[in-house]
Amino acid sequence: MPPVRGEHRRAVIRVFLVCWLLYTVFWAPYTMREHFPAITLAEQGTLNVERYLGWTDDIFPGPKKGAFINNNPGASLTGAIPLILLRPVLAKVDSWNRRQARPERPEPGEGEVFWRAVREGRGCYFLLIVFLTTAAVMAPATAGTLAYLCSRLMEAGVPATSASLIAILCGIGTPLLFRAGNLNHNLLVADAGFTALLVLWDAEDRPLTFRRLLSAGLLSGYALLCDYSGVVVIAIAALYTWQRSARKSSRAGALAVFAGGTLAGVAVLLIYQAWAFGSFYHPSQHYMPPSGPTAHGYRGFDWPSPSLAWALLTDPRFGLFAYCPALVLAFASPFPTLIRYKLPARETRLILTYFALFLVFCSANQYSRLQPLTGFRYLVPVVPGLALLAVQAAQVLPRLARRVLAGFSCLQMLLLAASHEIDVRRTLDALWESRFEPLWVIRLAQAGAPTAWIHAAELLASMALIAALFEVVTLLRETAAPAVPRRL
Repeated sequence: MPPVRGEHRRAVIRVFLVCWLLYTVFWAPYTMREHFPAITLAEQGTLNVERYLGWTDDIFPGPKKGAFINNNPGASLTGAIPLILLRPVLAKVDSWNRRQARPERPEPGEGEVFWRAVREGRGCYFLLIVFLTTAAVMAPATAGTLAYLCSRLMEAGVPATSASLIAILCGIGTPLLFRAGNLNHNLLVADAGFTALLVLWDAEDRPLTFRRLLSAGLLSGYALLCDYSGVVVIAIAALYTWQRSARKSSRAGALAVFAGGTLAGVAVLLIYQAWAFGSFYHPSQHYMPPSGPTAHGYRGFDWPSPSLAWALLTDPRFGLFAYCPALVLAFASPFPTLIRYKLPARETRLILTYFALFLVFCSANQYSRLQPLTGFRYLVPVVPGLALLAVQAAQVLPRLARRVLAGFSCLQMLLLAASHEIDVRRTLDALWESRFEPLWVIRLAQAGAPTAWIHAAELLASMALIAALFEVVTLLRETAAPAVPRRL
């Protein structure tokens, strides 16, 4: 194997392993709405979650039959993959769990879904499901996206160590770390959308191939299958396809191939809606009883709200720049000229347009007002692109300032991920109250997991954390300055 190819392969593997290990170590022991269809699909072969009606407000009776979650099925379909593959093991754990004594709830508080599972003798079973959907879905999907970013950066001429550090900073020094700890559609939209743009990019601006166009279309369609915010992904990827096809004889042909790729995700979504609700074109929210802010507009989708847009950026409970202040640097990226690496104006404008469209979409989506319950998530699809622009702008800073900024961002994200605290102002308080014990350890003990199992899990997690952080420190020492490609 040529030395350069070997170095590139090692860099990609290192990025994937560091991100995957950290995402897995900081998994969040919360059963989300997307888990329920994944569970019923693995257990009963259906997305009908009538068995869990009443467990959460996100599950509602269908207009004609059954019960369903108030979102698109993409994340649940993806989350079901490891549950189906490991069904024999999960069935044994479920049977064992039901035979154990039911632990007493120590005191009223959060975690109603968790404690309901405990009362039914399925606490450990549900925690195992949550862990598997993190370790085998969310963590590898996001780590794979960042490993692919590293690969594309190296193809653009960025040294392997710098490309690795940039990719790891995007994955660990941003809210991607916070969101990767649990099954959620927002991060899968982010992974699919950003990967689609990377697939369309070519460092030499060579003509797009059929394979790249089709792949980008498939990824964009998958984003829509996960959430209707995927329309922004499709719009931006289509725009980039149009821009990249400027030198070809037929833009229409390129857009047709891209559109053909999106049809797979669109078709699955329409079939699901027709099966669940009896209508191809009405979303799940159309049938869900409105409540609170979601009573505004059409099932919670109203005119864009400036106050909500501001909150999406600054609110300490879910604001983009409250969670990661360093991303503000992205808006200075068009101005520096005397820097080593700089994205072309076209790609810079595309990323900023992507951000603007997502902000408008989310400020019109009144469900964004419910983020104090879950923390930052609606704007997560714009994070990877803004992180690249922030790295570009940071090149004008002194080396020490760059390292301090990168270290602060990573530390803030690690604390948020460790505490699972939604409000950034309470991160340290939450860690102190839990005596710096991971929440998943607390939940395992509350669910009645054997002490030996918990200690073994803690040991493995500690080893993974040390290994990942050692690689990060090594990269920081090896790399003089982060860099981004001259052309993206």
